Amino acid sequence: MARAKMKTDNRSWKNLPIRKDILAPLITANLILMAAIAIVLVAGLLSPLYYDMLRSEDLWVQHVSGSLFLILLQRISMAMFLILVAAAMHQLVLSNRFCGPLVNFGHTFERMARGDYSRKVHLRKRDFLKPEADQVNAIIDRLQADSDKLSIYLDQLEQTLMRLAPDDRTTETESFRQTIAACRAIIAARKFATLAPPGR
Repeated sequence: MARAKMKTDNRSWKNLPIRKDILAPLITANLILMAAIAIVLVAGLLSPLYYDMLRSEDLWVQHVSGSLFLILLQRISMAMFLILVAAAMHQLVLSNRFCGPLVNFGHTFERMARGDYSRKVHLRKRDFLKPEADQVNAIIDRLQADSDKLSIYLDQLEQTLMRLAPDDRTTETESFRQTIAACRAIIAARKFATLAPPGR
């Protein structure tokens, strides 16, 4: 059980970098900015000690300033490194909540382009772009409702045509039936999650 959980966790970590073409520039730019800020802070904090170490004529002051400078430089560098690593992981997780929905949208749009409207956009609890996902799902629901209504109207038209068409106008009647059949073929080519039965 522990191994299965570990494998699941490993897969989830491997799946974090979904859109590397988007994640890589974002994380790199943010890390460069944070590194620049860290360098400025370190330079500002250690510059007095560095100045005393080089300019002071007192050997004791130089010794104390140099020792303190090296200790602070080591500890601040370690702290900055840990901060950068934590920031990179946080950006990866945060960006995943944005890029994950983009991938989900892409799969849904790809299916819609093929005439398959059965796939809606389902996002995780903390994902971004939920209002946009609701809009896409509303479009799919509207297309499904329009398809259901069109099927009902075609049924009514076909029934009316069968009642009203005279026997001596078989050519026009057959033309209407072919048109209805063509409309039904268009509807049948569209796949929805659920289709309402005619006459609902």
